[in-house]
Amino acid sequence: MSIDTNPPTISIGSKNLEVNVDASEQELKKDVIAKDTKDGDLTGSLIVESISRFTNRKKHICNITYAVEDSDKNVAKATRTLRFKNYTKPRFYLRKPLCIETSSEENTRNLIGVKDCIDGDISRKVKILSASFSTASSGDNTVVAQVTNSMGDTVTLKAHVLINSTNTKAPIINLKNNLVYVKKGSKFNEMKYIKSVQTPGGKEISKNKVKIKTSTVNTKRKGCYYVEYMINEGKITESVTDLTVVVEDE
Repeated sequence: MSIDTNPPTISIGSKNLEVNVDASEQELKKDVIAKDTKDGDLTGSLIVESISRFTNRKKHICNITYAVEDSDKNVAKATRTLRFKNYTKPRFYLRKPLCIETSSEENTRNLIGVKDCIDGDISRKVKILSASFSTASSGDNTVVAQVTNSMGDTVTLKAHVLINSTNTKAPIINLKNNLVYVKKGSKFNEMKYIKSVQTPGGKEISKNKVKIKTSTVNTKRKGCYYVEYMINEGKITESVTDLTVVVEDE
């Protein structure tokens, strides 16, 4: 019995494919047909072999490659461009505010996470580029973190870190999120990000008692800013917490 050495053929109806980031394999294989002179229609055996990194990051365009094998182990491949319509850049999140207690051995690497619309949680890929500060005394510092997703898209966070002494008897300011993204040119209300205020024993305190100690937020310019909230309750030493704010393009 002779062995067929001719590979199958793959035909693509449209050279440009546009899908959402959560597209199914069936959607990724839209208008792609595979045929073989011996085996006939092999479209059902067609696979998505690979999706490249972005070839055009601004427009979220990459290459998608298909492959199919016939019964004689002949392989055919074909490539076309793919654009993700609803792609968004990886976004940082914070497991807790960037407030570190003096003399603490807390590592900022453990506080910073990243979620990606394609790869999911990629916190393990975060690299700390700069965080050379001491917790020996209170003060303002900076941490620079960076991450790259599977599409080759790199994002960087340069955030404020507050080193301060913690009073275990002071009230606790709880934020809705420790890091928020806001659009350039939008209105910004610092107070709406306060979730609750409690005593160490869990008793609720009015959020109206919280004051803004510092706010560097400027929604007219892209960048990373911070809001420092504080509260004084009776004779107890003030409590302070930080909200990290990233202003991004509209």
